[in-house]
Amino acid sequence: MTTLTSSTAHSTPRIPLLRTGVDGFDHILGGGFPAHSLYLIQGLAGSGKTTLACQIGFQHAIEGKKVLILTLIAETHGKMLNHLSSFSFFDEKLVGDRIVFLGAYSELLKGGLRQLLKSIADTLAEQRPDIMIIDGFRTVRDAKPSDVALSEFMLSLNSLVSTMECTTFLLSPTEGNVADSENTLVDGLIELSQYEQGLQLVREIKVFKLRGSKHLLGRHVFEVGEHGVAIYPRLEAVSSLSGAAPSASRQRLGFGIEGWDRLTNGGVAKGSTTALLGNPGVGKTLMGLHFIYDGLQRGENCLIVGFYESPQRLIEKAGSVGIHLKPYYDSGALQLIWHPPLEVLVDSLAQQVLRQVEQRSVSRLLVDGLDGLREIVLHEGRSRSFLAAFVNELRCRNVTTFFTQELPYFGQGLPHGEISASMLFENIILLRYVDVNGVNRRQIGVLKLRENSYDAANHILLITDQGMSIEGAVGGAVSPGPTL
Repeated sequence: MTTLTSSTAHSTPRIPLLRTGVDGFDHILGGGFPAHSLYLIQGLAGSGKTTLACQIGFQHAIEGKKVLILTLIAETHGKMLNHLSSFSFFDEKLVGDRIVFLGAYSELLKGGLRQLLKSIADTLAEQRPDIMIIDGFRTVRDAKPSDVALSEFMLSLNSLVSTMECTTFLLSPTEGNVADSENTLVDGLIELSQYEQGLQLVREIKVFKLRGSKHLLGRHVFEVGEHGVAIYPRLEAVSSLSGAAPSASRQRLGFGIEGWDRLTNGGVAKGSTTALLGNPGVGKTLMGLHFIYDGLQRGENCLIVGFYESPQRLIEKAGSVGIHLKPYYDSGALQLIWHPPLEVLVDSLAQQVLRQVEQRSVSRLLVDGLDGLREIVLHEGRSRSFLAAFVNELRCRNVTTFFTQELPYFGQGLPHGEISASMLFENIILLRYVDVNGVNRRQIGVLKLRENSYDAANHILLITDQGMSIEGAVGGAVSPGPTL
């Protein structure tokens, strides 16, 4: 007798997975839908159910599979085709051959659920589709069958599609994981919804259940564009599932500012995160640009993510103080991602950044404007967990990252929010204005520098057309800081 171990049990999935081909969806589903099963995709009008299901259908039709679209009370086939034709996945040549549209409402009207089930069985036997989509499925309940009759219908339909090896999607304009037969007797329940905050509205998708698959829990945002539906898995869920841990490095990277590199004993640890805190105009962005420029001159690929200054303006600003980024930008060694902090999906931005990091082997990253990043985290209370996941993903990829964070013009202390967020960063540098004999002077100091000794004194910071330079300690004394 063969003993089934955990390794052999998971080596080959017993149920093949049907990959959707929809950006981000397979990741949420744990690889795809277990095939030959029955799924309910629900959501109120305009949530994107039909677009999502038909996009899956067209993707498989392109691969040579047959797709059957049955409609009950829903939009006409002509209108549906007209709407779908605006998406890039639509191919008119597939309609009528690989994608077949049929109406089934008359069968329901004539003979109820029993006649509808017989019609579906006959159609499956004739067409032999790989995928079936039944649009307007709420009409089945609106026909007011008894609970027992509806349960029998759902069980029979589930058994039928499994026997015929046809992965089936039911589309219903409903919401909520309720104890109805449609929800409990399907193999998976997906809900599309909308989240509203103020004047902003975002689309979200949630997998309530998916038998035979380890899917990502919670809500994930998506958008509908010219290519159809694109889903962005929530970064915290992805990061938690991966379980990746950052590695430690003894290599140090300089800021590109000679005096400051000496005072920080060579700079920051490779793969660490640094917060550059300071008043408006004190030089936070410029310090970050020095750090990026130092990496570019050493042959590294670098990335800047900004929210307030366009790429052209940032390059010009750097050039005015002797930091010549344009040749590196033109060659592709430096990439800039710029998004004004308006209606940007933060998970989409995070995905874009991490894709750049992996594809180009980015070693240094400047996020210019932590405020802007926080502003596009739409859900209240999510900002901290998102930043923790984002920072962890960057550390795991050994990216040395600088975040600039604006502080008020006046005041010697840090706001409580900055203190509570400080654990996200291994290193914290504070830049601020100080009054020296009636003149505002720039001052720089280290608040925290992990795994390294440093000069703990505050120093005067100068900015000229040659960039940044460091003068002596404010109090004239130089004191070594601890190694943490």
